Amino acid sequence: MQPWDREPADPSEASELPPPPVRSPEHELHDRAKAAKLRHKAAKARLKAHNLEGKAKRLEEKANLWEQKADQLDGVVRAPLQLPLDE
Repeated sequence: MQPWDREPADPSEASELPPPPVRSPEHELHDRAKAAKLRHKAAKARLKAHNLEGKAKRLEEKANLWEQKADQLDGVVRAPLQLPLDE
């Protein structure tokens, strides 16, 4: 049984992490490259999410505009939507 496998008797001891294993330089380079790749992937995902938010907003506005035009052509009068009040 390793020292970090046992339950800590003192709560302050629980915050201590086991020492990281010793890695060779080749593995360290591989890990850093992998971390950089994951950070790049995360940045691309954030960018895509941001772009999709903007696109969704524009599509929602277009849909509302088309709905209003269709209502005008049909002669339908709709009350404006009211958002529920947060209490």
